[in-house]
Amino acid sequence: QLNTLCLSLFNHVGPHLIADRCDIQVDQAWIFHLSDGTVRNKYDGKCLTAEAELEVWAGPLVDGSQAVLLLNRGNIGSEPITVKWSYINFPANKSALVRDLVNRKDLGTFTGSYTSPNITRHEIMMLKVTPTA
Repeated sequence: QLNTLCLSLFNHVGPHLIADRCDIQVDQAWIFHLSDGTVRNKYDGKCLTAEAELEVWAGPLVDGSQAVLLLNRGNIGSEPITVKWSYINFPANKSALVRDLVNRKDLGTFTGSYTSPNITRHEIMMLKVTPTA
């Protein structure tokens, strides 16, 4: 059961997403909805996008950047997933630095959006998106 738990990413022997008790902020708590099988933010009740089992989740970090989780909930194949800056309250005409948190690698500076490489079924990509000046 995920109700009122927080999702945490660990990369000890590969990426692992686990649920722990929340003790920081209410916007880091998630609720599992049996009706549609989604995990939604307790603060605003939303997943940022959900298209054909492809999801984009995000939350603000203290430095003004956003932590972004790209999730392929599909059962077959692999697909790229796009996060638009409008999803994370960044101006669409501005640039942002995108960092792959799991692989600890800067992916570059992008304007308006970032599209991932193909993400395999049931896999994730965890990003940090930082607006540039």
